[in-house]
Amino acid sequence: NPRWPVMQPRQSLSTVEKEHRSAHAASRQISAAQRKDHDTLLNEAIRSLADEFEAKVQVLATMHNVTHEKVKKLLGGHKYYRNLHSTQLANAIIHDKAHEVNEDLAKVDPKYQEMTQDEKDELLRALTGYRALKNMSIRATNSAAARDTQSTLEHIFKILDGLALRTGIYVCLFASRSHVYDSSQPFWYGTDNIMDFWEDVMDLEPDEIVRKMEQWACMHGKNIEERNSVEGMQRLCARILNSGLCVVAKKKIQINFINFEVAIKAKYGIDLVGWPEGVPFQSPHAITNAEHLHTLCDALKAGTCRWAYMSRQQCVQYQDQLKERRSAGELIGKPRKKRSDAGRKRRRTTSGKGPKSATTIDSSSGENSLEDDI
Repeated sequence: NPRWPVMQPRQSLSTVEKEHRSAHAASRQISAAQRKDHDTLLNEAIRSLADEFEAKVQVLATMHNVTHEKVKKLLGGHKYYRNLHSTQLANAIIHDKAHEVNEDLAKVDPKYQEMTQDEKDELLRALTGYRALKNMSIRATNSAAARDTQSTLEHIFKILDGLALRTGIYVCLFASRSHVYDSSQPFWYGTDNIMDFWEDVMDLEPDEIVRKMEQWACMHGKNIEERNSVEGMQRLCARILNSGLCVVAKKKIQINFINFEVAIKAKYGIDLVGWPEGVPFQSPHAITNAEHLHTLCDALKAGTCRWAYMSRQQCVQYQDQLKERRSAGELIGKPRKKRSDAGRKRRRTTSGKGPKSATTIDSSSGENSLEDDI
C-alpha cells in the first residue's frame, strides 16, 4: 500500500526524556498515595451513609406496609444510557498544544483563552483529521500489524461476549491474514454454540472454513487500492443496499432504481434516507465515478444512508404528491415496454394437468402499466 499514510513506530526515549519520565512517575506515586487516603475516607463516609439509607428505607417500608425492595426500586431511578461523545474543544486544544508543550500547560496558555469561532472550528477539524488518520493509517511492519490485529480482536471478543450475555445474540467471526508475509494467524470466534450451525447445517468445520478463507485471501494478494476498485465498491454498495432493504421490508425484494418512487416508496412505504449529495441516484453498478462510489460506500457503512419506513402521514402525503404530478402530466418512472403483438389474440399455453382446451386472451390488457414490481 505505497500511497497510504504509515503509522511510524515509537522511537526510544533519550536520557533527558527518561529522567523526565522518572520524575513524573515519582510524582504520580505521591499523588496515588494521597488519592488512596482520600478514597479511604470517602468509602467510610459512603458506608455510613448507606447504613443510614438502609435504616430509613426499612422505616418507610414498615410504615407503609410495603416490601423493602419496592421502596429501593422507587428510589433507585437511574439513566443507563449515555449520550454520544462528540469532538470537544478542550481535546482539540490539547492536541494542538501537545506538539509544543505537555498537556497541562495547554489549559492555561493565553493563546487559547480568547479565540474566535473560526479558530475553534479549525482546531476541531485538526483533531478530527488526526483521529481519522490515526485510525486509518497503515502499520509500518508486519509484526506491528500482527500485534494490532491481536489486541483489537481481543477487545472485540470481550465486547461480543458481554453483548451475547446481555441480549442472547449469536455472533460468529472469521479472521485471516491478507498476504503470505503477514505473521498473524487465522482464527475464528463464536458465542455460545453458534459454531454447531456450521457443522450441523453447512456440514463444514470452523477450522476448514478459516483455512479456505486464508488460502483465498493469500491467492488474491490484493492491496487496499485494488480491493477498493470501482467494481469492488459497486458490488459492496449493491450488497449493503439490497440486504438492508430485505431486512427492513422483511421479505426478499430487490431495488428498482428506475421506478423507485412507485415500485419501492409508494408500494412498500419504505424510503432511502441520507443519500449523499452530489451522487446520482441510480444503481451502484451504473455509477462509474470512483469518488462518488467512495462517498456512497462511506455513507452506507456509517449508517447515514439507510432504509427507513415512512409514517402513515408521510405515505398519505407522498401518494397525494404522486397524484398531483400525474395530473400535471408528469411521467413518473419508466413505462413498461409494449409487446410487439399487443392488440392481437394469442393462444394461452397450459402446462401440467390443466384443461387441454385452448383459450385466447387479449394481449393489450396490462401492457401499458408502470413496472412497479420488483
